[in-house]
Amino acid sequence: MKRPFASLKEDRGFTLSELLAALGLLGIVLGVTYGGFQVSHSYSRLSDRQAWMAREVAAPLQQMEKVLQQQYRIDSDYPGVTAYHLEVETDADNDDNREVWEFTATSDHRLLMSNAEVRQDGTYERAPSTYAWSESNYNMQTGTPLFIFYDKAGAQITNLGDVPSQAAKVVVTVVTMYDGHQFSDSRTILFRNQ
Repeated sequence: MKRPFASLKEDRGFTLSELLAALGLLGIVLGVTYGGFQVSHSYSRLSDRQAWMAREVAAPLQQMEKVLQQQYRIDSDYPGVTAYHLEVETDADNDDNREVWEFTATSDHRLLMSNAEVRQDGTYERAPSTYAWSESNYNMQTGTPLFIFYDKAGAQITNLGDVPSQAAKVVVTVVTMYDGHQFSDSRTILFRNQ
């Protein structure tokens, strides 16, 4: 005669070896998954840093290079040329109206750019617009000049009052901070019209 609970006695469960093998496989799968997560996370951080550099450093440098290489006049009126401020005039669209560009690194971490188009009679064709290109600019805090000017002989111009008449090129350096680290880049820009 069959006993009703005989089948339960035969079900012995997992052996210790089987449990250890299952846990080992699970550990391998979790280790590979965690490693993949770490790799994707580090690539994500690298991508974020590259995007930051493009927006905060490369884009302003490119805009300044475009404007400064075609400028025909450096404005020496107040506040004049400083290591952190420059105002120039261009006529990029050849309409005999000058475009006035102003670049300033401020002590509150902003990199400001403003532009306007002015008719020959001094009235505005396009009203001035100022925008903060960056709110993470550290030129002033690190003591790194935004602008360093050189004359035709390649000597650095130390008296910035001489810049409008003597400058042949400028080295523009933008400094920023990202995730506690300092990043910077420079461009040497030749003044075509000087």
